[in-house]
Amino acid sequence: MRSDASSTNTVIEPGVDVNADVEAINAGRATRVNGNFVVNGRTYGAHDGTLYPISGTGFHQLSRAQFKALGVLNQFGETARSNEILTKMNISEADRTVASRAHKASR
Repeated sequence: MRSDASSTNTVIEPGVDVNADVEAINAGRATRVNGNFVVNGRTYGAHDGTLYPISGTGFHQLSRAQFKALGVLNQFGETARSNEILTKMNISEADRTVASRAHKASR
């Protein structure tokens, strides 16, 4: 499956019980903050009846460059080859560090 990188992407760590969060939101057990839902330490937005992750425990909010770097790390791991690819993509060290953190958390 291929995901397109928008300006900001939130990736979810394995083990985050999104279904429990959705059930809590649907049951009215979430707190509303600025139009978003906060439950179990995580914030979700809603658009046209669809929830989407924003931030919180187990969520990693990534810029477009960080999300692309994560895709490379997911495919090649943290290897010399991925480093070569990220260099050719002009991904900064700061963006690589954020992507690496998300990559390690998703293992």
